[in-house]
Amino acid sequence: MKKVFVVFMLVSTLLVAAGCQQASVTPESTQQSSLKQEQGTATIVIQNQEGVTSKEVTFRENESLLEVMKENFAIKEKDGFITSIDGISQDQKANLFWVYTVNDEMTDKGAQALILKNNDTITFDLKAF
Repeated sequence: MKKVFVVFMLVSTLLVAAGCQQASVTPESTQQSSLKQEQGTATIVIQNQEGVTSKEVTFRENESLLEVMKENFAIKEKDGFITSIDGISQDQKANLFWVYTVNDEMTDKGAQALILKNNDTITFDLKAF
């Protein structure tokens, strides 16, 4: 009976020790987790008096339009709304404002609140109101 108890304690100790070992992180597992964060791509179109430019951008899951714009363009913003893109600012006196559509549809969300989805096309237009 004493041998059975000793063997039981030895096996239990080995199982506990094996369970407490730290998992190793390999470069492959780190790369796979960063790929899981990669959500997709979107196309950003900028229209103004100087013409039209287009750029394909990548983004991570749950990343807002404002974050993506800051990573890819020179942006100025106020309260989550974009006021300048690549040095071209809206002008309140002339009633020129940056507005944007998502997949050719108007949105009532500010750039900070809009979460991008794969294959979205965002079109910014400097319009007079």
